[in-house]
Amino acid sequence: MADNREGASGKAQAEHWDASDQSLLSATLMATPAQRLAWLDEALRLAYATGALKPRKFLTQEEWDAMGSSNP
Repeated sequence: MADNREGASGKAQAEHWDASDQSLLSATLMATPAQRLAWLDEALRLAYATGALKPRKFLTQEEWDAMGSSNP
């Protein structure tokens, strides 16, 4: 069956969302930048701890410069 949601209009979309989805959206939109960064930091820590992301090595200035030296 086709789902006729109308993007961000609210009317058509609201009838498909339950209360928990709406609460999550409201909380997300009301989060301060500091709260969003804290969430991102926690999500990244979890991803590294579980192995979903592999740790990356920081490049030295010499390594960074060498990557861009392919131009003659």
